[in-house]
Amino acid sequence: MAKINATTIENGPKYPEVKVWMMSAYGGFHPTVAALQAEMRRAEVPLPELSAFYQDAAGDGEDNLLRTCQRWVDVDIR
Repeated sequence: MAKINATTIENGPKYPEVKVWMMSAYGGFHPTVAALQAEMRRAEVPLPELSAFYQDAAGDGEDNLLRTCQRWVDVDIR
């Protein structure tokens, strides 16, 4: 299955209205993805997009996960 790329970080996130504050990919893949998907649901992002985000995030390690999160939503890393 091909990976889905939302946008590039240089162009800004796909859903800039979804704002997530995080210290890193906290707790690993599943807690991070669950937290972002919860915020995306609150912003009424459609279910197919939530699935696409999950597929995009399921990559190689924490660095890919953080970059993927930044492509999809407005992430403030503290």
